[in-house]
Amino acid sequence: MSAAIRRRRSTLVAGSAITPAACAAITSGRRAAVVVDERIAHLARGLESIDTVIAVDPAELDATAVAHLSERVRAARAGVVVAIGGGTTIDAVNVAAIGVSAPRTLDWALARADGAPVVRIPEGDAAGIDVVAVPTTVGTSAESNAVAIVRTAGGQCLLLGEVLRPRYAVLDDVNYRSLDARDVRAGCLEALLRLAGASTAARAHPRATAHAVILARALVALGDGPLSDAARLRIARCSAATQRSAALRGRAPFSPRHWYLANEVSFVARTTKMRATASVVSRVWQRIEDGDSRWGSLGPLEAFWREVVREARLPLAPAAGIDALVARWGLPLAPRPSEDALASIAGRVERRWARRGPALPGITAPDVRDVLDRARWDPNPSAEGSRLLPPLAPESRGRR
Repeated sequence: MSAAIRRRRSTLVAGSAITPAACAAITSGRRAAVVVDERIAHLARGLESIDTVIAVDPAELDATAVAHLSERVRAARAGVVVAIGGGTTIDAVNVAAIGVSAPRTLDWALARADGAPVVRIPEGDAAGIDVVAVPTTVGTSAESNAVAIVRTAGGQCLLLGEVLRPRYAVLDDVNYRSLDARDVRAGCLEALLRLAGASTAARAHPRATAHAVILARALVALGDGPLSDAARLRIARCSAATQRSAALRGRAPFSPRHWYLANEVSFVARTTKMRATASVVSRVWQRIEDGDSRWGSLGPLEAFWREVVREARLPLAPAAGIDALVARWGLPLAPRPSEDALASIAGRVERRWARRGPALPGITAPDVRDVLDRARWDPNPSAEGSRLLPPLAPESRGRR
C-alpha cells in the first residue's frame, strides 16, 4: 500500500552482516529497546548496548497487543526502538511508537481503527522516539513506508501518517538467507504490484513512470534469476525504493485496487495476503482490460506492463501476463473460500472500501463477487495452505 502523504525519507543502510554495527551506531548514547519476532529472537541477542528486549508473536499483534506494546516501550524509557521482523512486527512498532510520547493520539487512532478502514494520524503528532526497522522479509516496504496495518476484531485498518515512517532502515542480506525461495519471489511480486497497481491510476507523473518501470524490470529479472544473497538484498533495496524514489509520485492514493480484495480474502478466509493477492490480481486487471474504469485506467496499465515485460518473455496483456508470472515463479494461490465466505468478502469490500472508504468508489458487492468467482483459486489446497493465522474474531459492531 501507498498513500499521498508529505514525505520524509527513511535513512537507509544496506550491506552484508551489518545489523550489529549499524544498530550500535544508531543507538549509541541513547536508551534502546528491541522488539523482535519471537521466532528469530536470536537476532536481538547479537546486538550490543540494548537495554530492553521485547519478543512478540506476530500472529497476536492486534490493536490491543499494539497498545500493550506501546506501554512496555514507554515503561522501558527507551529513546530509540529497534524493530526486527517482518512487516507485521515493524508495523506494530511504528504504531506503538506513537504512544510513547502521545498516548492519547494512539488511543484515539486505535479506537477509530475498530470501526473505520482508514485512519489518518493528525499532522504534528510525533512519536518522540526513532524507530530503526530491520526487516527479515522482503516486499512489504514497511521499513520505508508511512502506512501501517493494524488488525482489529472487525478487520484490518490502514493507518496513514508520516509519524509511521521509520527513521532508519537496516537492510542486511544475512537476515534474508533463511527465507524460502517462494517467499522471496512473493516479496518480489508484492513490490512489483505496488508499482503496477499505481499505474492503474489515470494521473501519472512522467518521472514517476520512468522510475516505476526501472524498478519493476529489476524486480522481474531478480525474481527470474538465482536468489543469491546479493540478489535478495537487491530485491529488498528495490522494494524500499518504491517508497524512497519518485516511483509513486503523483499517483492517486489507494490506486492498487486488488489490495482491498486481497485484504478481505485474507481476513475472512484466514489465508496469507500474498496467496490472496496471487489469486485475485489478474481478475481485477481483467476487469480493467474489459473497460470497467471503476477498477482502474487501462491505458496507463497497458503501457506500464508492456515496458516492464519487453524482455521477460511474458504475455503483453496485463492480466494474462501477471498470471503467467505467478505460475513461472511457482507462487501458491489461496484455497477457494466457501460460498458463505465469498458472500461475506464481497459485502465487506463494498461496505469498508467502496461505500465507506475512498478506495473503490462505485464498486458494489456483486461487482466484487464477479471478480471472486473468476479468481484463480488453488485447485489442490494442502491441509496447511498457509502459515497459522489467529482465530477469526466476530465482526466489530463499531462505527458504520
